[in-house]
Amino acid sequence: MEDKIVQIGKYKVKVIRDACIGAASCIAVSPTVFQLDGENKAVIQEGAMDSEENVLMAAQSCPTKAIVVIDAETGKQVWPE
Repeated sequence: MEDKIVQIGKYKVKVIRDACIGAASCIAVSPTVFQLDGENKAVIQEGAMDSEENVLMAAQSCPTKAIVVIDAETGKQVWPE
């Protein structure tokens, strides 16, 4: 399955499935954006909405840095640095 990129506010966000261990810390921070699928991997929900700050905090909470956050305007990767 290909890692899906979703734009939320000024960020483009994707979950690197191979790196995800299902810790669910992203879900604890941003349950309106992230959920675990049938393989216990984080996925971005359809129609995901949350504040940009919360999405970034959710990505930063991931112990394996499996969530990539990119500034949509500049194309610069914001997380992981």
